Amino acid sequence: MAGWSSLPGDLINRVADRLLATDDLDYYMDFRAVCNSWRSSTADPRGSPRDPRFLPRQWVMLDEVHQTDARLFVNAATGRFVRRDLPLLRRYFVVAGAAGGSVVLSERAYPHAARVLNPFTGSLLRFEAPVPSETTVAAAHVFGSSPPMLVLISDESSSITWVDPDSEIFIELKDERYIYPPIKLALVGGIYAAAHEGGSLPSLLVPTVNKILDVASKPIRDYFLGPVAAENRGCFFVESAGEMLMVFKMPHRIEVFKFDARSDKLEPAKDLGSRALFVADCRCLSVDAEKLPSVEANCIYYVVVKEPWYKIGVYSLKDGMEAWAGEAIDSFNPMTLSPRVSPPFTVVQLLCSYTFEVRGSQLQWEKISAALSALDPDLVARRMVEFLAYDSESEY
Repeated sequence: MAGWSSLPGDLINRVADRLLATDDLDYYMDFRAVCNSWRSSTADPRGSPRDPRFLPRQWVMLDEVHQTDARLFVNAATGRFVRRDLPLLRRYFVVAGAAGGSVVLSERAYPHAARVLNPFTGSLLRFEAPVPSETTVAAAHVFGSSPPMLVLISDESSSITWVDPDSEIFIELKDERYIYPPIKLALVGGIYAAAHEGGSLPSLLVPTVNKILDVASKPIRDYFLGPVAAENRGCFFVESAGEMLMVFKMPHRIEVFKFDARSDKLEPAKDLGSRALFVADCRCLSVDAEKLPSVEANCIYYVVVKEPWYKIGVYSLKDGMEAWAGEAIDSFNPMTLSPRVSPPFTVVQLLCSYTFEVRGSQLQWEKISAALSALDPDLVARRMVEFLAYDSESEY
């Protein structure tokens, strides 16, 4: 081992940079732990929580089960699955999984200040502002690093709020161009000007927002019906291997448009290459099918309610054919959970569940429980016991 520990610093950093390039932050941490020489030659993510090199970018947190400290993550680019034990979650309320793989938390003590946990490095971004607790978070993003900004998109009201580390409250974007439905859809799908550093959130979004407003109002006006489409959850934006896609899910048909940066137009897409899409009520996700077993390229997976259970449909973009891909996970409704669906779950089932369901934050549940306790403590206690018993049975 003496020879390995004496490797020159530039060579050590070349290996470390390769791990960071594929977003394998857990491997990077293991690499630094090998010996003092490797640790001293590489940057410490815990000492630089705002460094964009160490922010997860391509990870998805699949199971947001609040009864354990473990979470299952998948790297959408490489197909690697990692289950992380996160004991730090015991000290906070889990609010939401953020795009890229971070976890949005809140302090348990009032006023419930926001925190963002990097599950692979253990570093914590601290914000002064308390987390809004009234609504379920449909999506969350961490922008930039100087300073970093936390963005929350509400599931019920479609409001977009943001905050930097020193702000006292979350600021809601009320300009009409941000209230327009495509903006929320774009943020949920990961379409934003995240490469820019500094400035306010509106200044980061303006270039992308203007393009989205342009393309959403011209070539596909027959499909996109403003607020109606958003309410029906049939329209999605998604970033896919560096491209912006706009997906319309209709009965027995799915249309995909690709944004052409050279012409600023949307063109019909019939070939996604090695990519596959997962589309459901809450999210749209693009993955590399070649890296994931049982996932077919150029296909779109979705969840369909087939009483009394939920089923997974798969749509071939090439020939427009539909087929069934088995039972879906419905972890929130024991009446619709098929007895044939039990762990271990397939990759397709897990990815469909991620796009189909978004859990309410622990902070939101705590607020609701406190309000009900003031009315009838015994009733609330019984309901919580029932809820916890069911939730523990439905863990992945």
